[in-house]
Amino acid sequence: MLRNALLAATFVVAGNAAPLTAATDIPQSRIDEILAMDPTEMARTGAFTTAAYDRLMGYINSIENPELRTLVLDMYETPESTVFNATASADALRTAPATGGPGHHHYPGGLAVHLVEVMEIALGWIEMFDSIHGVRTMDRDLVIAQLALHDWSKVWYNWDKSIGKVAKPEWFPDAWGGKDGIAHWGWMGEHGAVVYAELLKRGAPQELLFGAASTHFDPHWDVATTNKDGKDEGFNAAMIEAAEYAQTEAPQLDMDKRRAEWFLSTYSDGDWSFSHYVAGSSAHKWIRNVAEDMGIDPESPEAAILAWFVLTRVSDFKLYKIYEDADFSTETVEELIHDVLADSTAYEVK
Repeated sequence: MLRNALLAATFVVAGNAAPLTAATDIPQSRIDEILAMDPTEMARTGAFTTAAYDRLMGYINSIENPELRTLVLDMYETPESTVFNATASADALRTAPATGGPGHHHYPGGLAVHLVEVMEIALGWIEMFDSIHGVRTMDRDLVIAQLALHDWSKVWYNWDKSIGKVAKPEWFPDAWGGKDGIAHWGWMGEHGAVVYAELLKRGAPQELLFGAASTHFDPHWDVATTNKDGKDEGFNAAMIEAAEYAQTEAPQLDMDKRRAEWFLSTYSDGDWSFSHYVAGSSAHKWIRNVAEDMGIDPESPEAAILAWFVLTRVSDFKLYKIYEDADFSTETVEELIHDVLADSTAYEVK
């Protein structure tokens, strides 16, 4: 019932989209109005980002396990890092992007969009396991909770309009990553370490911690690796690092006791790849091209703000599909961007 209702809500929003129209000049007053908007206002008034946020909260509130539901809601409604002694805005989930630079859901509300995407992908796999394999014991609550929290620390990715970029807090752990000789991805520090440390500090269930971490580490290939400099990488090394921050014992993954639910986090999180490398980067380029046509420096903070605005109205995924359907015509997709900048009423909620 919940899934059907959420799908219906999204289709209603999509049906409000305005048809492509001939490009018209945009008054400076309209551009000034957009540039004056707060990122939170952009996310709250965009029909696309609002529908995604509501859909996400529907899934979180559908968690039947009271311990998991209470933990997830608390971490988003009153976001606080007890490990690093920091708090974030209660509006952060509605406002935050899913990445610090153009690409991976880089617009106000992009984090909520990313979270609901990975949940839908994983829940689809759960249905497949049931219908094809007869597996009816997948822990739906765990899957939703671990995916809801895997990027929780991005609530501290703050928009800085003065530079047109995302500012990360100085207290964030350093990030480093790379490929070792076996082509395994090693990712330590940064937003992952903040999430893992917080879950350890709060005494969260180990299956939730490992499930959240599995979005950044494959619980098969990346349990333990060593890079060319002799440093430990991978899942268990990340647990040790997080435990040092939280001043707790470091749990270690037993290769013989891997939950199927954790793999759903690993592979559903791959949605960012299309957004970052194809749809997202293309969308930002097209919007900046339109800005340049209006006499705005495409590398300026103003062009970045226009991109944030457009992508809260029409997603990067949708812009790319319009581009593809128009026989890869940049003119067609840039015309739509121009029209959204001129009048975005059809793409907004009050």
